[in-house]
Parts: sequence; C-alpha cells; structure tokens
Amino acid sequence: MTDTIAVGFDGSAESQAAIDWAALEAERQGVGLRLVHVWRWQPHASAADPDKEHEWIARVPREAAQRLAEHHPGLRVEQLSVPGVAADVLVELTEDSRLLVLGSRALGRASGFLLGSVGQEVTARAECPVVMVRASFQDEEVRESRTPREGPPGGPVVVGLDLVKPSRAILQFAFEAAALRGTGLRAVHVWKLPAVFTYGPRMIDQHQRSELGRREHQLLSTAMLPWREEYPQVTVDEQAAPGNASRHLIERADDASLLVVGRRVQRPALGTRLGPVTQAALHHATPPVAVVPHI
Repeated sequence: MTDTIAVGFDGSAESQAAIDWAALEAERQGVGLRLVHVWRWQPHASAADPDKEHEWIARVPREAAQRLAEHHPGLRVEQLSVPGVAADVLVELTEDSRLLVLGSRALGRASGFLLGSVGQEVTARAECPVVMVRASFQDEEVRESRTPREGPPGGPVVVGLDLVKPSRAILQFAFEAAALRGTGLRAVHVWKLPAVFTYGPRMIDQHQRSELGRREHQLLSTAMLPWREEYPQVTVDEQAAPGNASRHLIERADDASLLVVGRRVQRPALGTRLGPVTQAALHHATPPVAVVPHI
C-alpha cells in the first residue's frame, strides 16, 4: 500500500470539499496528500484568452496548496498539474495511490446528488478505493458556504455486505476506517425471501420467515467473527433484514461518518460498471461514500 492519498480538484466548491475531507483522512492515516489538477477538467470561462487560461492553471493548485498549509501545517502535500482527459489521468494515478477522493454536488435529500461523468467513470475503473464527498449546493455566488457533508461527529462506519461472496477488501477497508475514527462499525446485510414468498402476504409462513431471518443473522455473525477478533477496539452492530438492498443500506447509513460499498472488478471483455446498490449509494446516500474494488 502506498503512502499517498490523491484528490482530484478543479477549483470548484465540490472539489474543495474533497480536498478538505482528503486532508483530514491523510492526517488520520499519517500519509501524504497529492493534489491532482487536470487541465480543462471543466470548461473555464476565460478559456478563450490564453493568458487568462494559463493564469488560472497556475492559480488553482497554488491557492489549494496555500489553503492546506494554513489549515493543515503538518501535512505533506504534493502538487501535480497535468494536461489531459480528467478521467484517464485520475484512473492512471489510482495505480499507485492508496485512496482517491473526488467531490460531487449535493442537490437535496429528495433529488439526491449530482455525480458527474468524470466521477462515475473513475469510480468504475479505479485500481484503488474511491471516496465521493458531497458539497452542499447553494447559489453559484455563495461559494464559501459550500462545505463537505462530514456526517455526525462519531457517526459509525457503515458497510454493505454480500454474504454470497464476502469481500475481504471491503471488510478490511471498513474496519480500518472505523478503527482510525474511533467509531463503531454497522454491518448491513440485506437478503431476499425465496421466490415463493413474492406471490402475496397470505402465502408467507411467519415461522419459516423467522427461521430464514435467524439463518441470515447467523451467516452475518459468522462473517464478522474473524474481523471482531482482528479489530477488538471496533464495536460491531450487525443488521440483517429482508427487502430492497439499496433502500435499506441508504436508510441505515443516514447517521454514518462513512458508507463503504464494493465494486466487483470485471474481466476486460465484460467492461466496467457499477452495480445497482453502489450506484444508488453514490447518488442518494448522505455521508461520503467509499467504493472499494474487489475480485
């Protein structure tokens, strides 16, 4: 694992929120921070004037580094400003970063969050975990009021689990995040009733449903046992319930400081994509969302 957290930024309030979150995370982990500024990530109003464009290219990373030096004087900061296609540059950087942090725009609880094309593509292709950080959205002229949504102080780390093929990478990331924050871990496993139970409530055998619930809880407890032993300082809250995985996970992460979900790495022939639960978390969960690639 490398000793650098990378953060993509373009001078927007959303990317500034990502820098703020990434700086705190770098301090927690005791690693350096790499500021990555990709030219023309977003169209700039003065792009028609070469002198103004060059001034903007130089000013954006300089101001970001100055702000970090003021608020995080002990943090080791590296600046990287390169031309290119933002998604391609950021994906390449994930090969030697322990974490990549990006910002997204918050639109409100009902409409969710705006995840741009760059964030979506990078999250689907990245070699390392990617964290999407929300910035509250207000009027364009009130830029200083946009701050990252950090979650309640001491909020738990929430992790969504697939017990059919539990991922060590996801669990390790989640437990380490909880240990670093000194918070608990909420492990959420959502399971489906067998097809026979979907025909209507009259056909549901409550006794059998209870038995299925106990079995799923037991599977979750078994999956958590070795991690409880490895991280005894982390209090684990195990929650298993039948229903819609996306809805349950988002609801149970409402008070979280971080939500951890997975992205299964596909074979090249199958392309890259984000599963429905991860997509839902990225668009509708309120805390920062960490997407961990796994086999």
